[in-house]
Amino acid sequence: MILRLCHPAAGIAAIASVCAILSPAQTQDSPTPAGDSPRFEVASLKPSLPGGRGGIIRPMPGNQGYVGTNMPLRTYLMIAYTVRDTQISGAPSWFGNDLYDLNAKAEKPSTIGELHVMLQNLLADRCQLKIHKESKETSGFALVVDKAGVKLTEHDPNDKNYPPIGGAGPGKVQGINATMDLWALFISRALDRPVVDKTGLTAHYDFTFEFVPDRAPGADSSAPAPAPDGPSLAEALKLQLGLRLELTKTTSQQIVIDHVEKPSGN
Repeated sequence: MILRLCHPAAGIAAIASVCAILSPAQTQDSPTPAGDSPRFEVASLKPSLPGGRGGIIRPMPGNQGYVGTNMPLRTYLMIAYTVRDTQISGAPSWFGNDLYDLNAKAEKPSTIGELHVMLQNLLADRCQLKIHKESKETSGFALVVDKAGVKLTEHDPNDKNYPPIGGAGPGKVQGINATMDLWALFISRALDRPVVDKTGLTAHYDFTFEFVPDRAPGADSSAPAPAPDGPSLAEALKLQLGLRLELTKTTSQQIVIDHVEKPSGN
């Protein structure tokens, strides 16, 4: 699961990269770190060198840790708790602007879910991060199978050492060993709306997905929109994967930051 990012984050690359680091089993609420919950064996979290361009965060081979370069702490938090940026509140401006490098190694190969808890603990230990969670009812989408049927290839269940979702070029996303729960989270980031998996599909899948994102939030509405050179997200879901979105009511988890400090030590 690899995240690449041009800072500030924008467009499909940022969406793909954040989702690519999420575990299918962890797209729901991650547990609150406890004193005896898993921690990295060794970890360094320090300011990035000035002038760095772009950024990346990815698990180490064999899921034995995380490495990140030129990433804001806000993004590390998004990964640790598997939430969208708009689900975070209460953070100081530096939390989303200052860039940090991460090199964190677990004692042994771990699941992505375990790595997420380790990252939660790291933020709590190094940044004195304290949060609480709130839930609110909101409108969103359900991801369902289209009436024409799915167009997905099942991944070899014995082959597990792949990042589930990542960028595969401009306007293109590749899923390898990805679940529908994880794919719903990708779509939620693309739309900045909650999306819940209601497909009933339980296998892991391989696919390539191409679509034209909507106009970026905050873009000048008076300027002409770029000419589309491909399908919209909804169209691509039907044509390429045999899936569709239906409006629904759902619950959105909010991460509220009560206290955070700049990292202390390495």
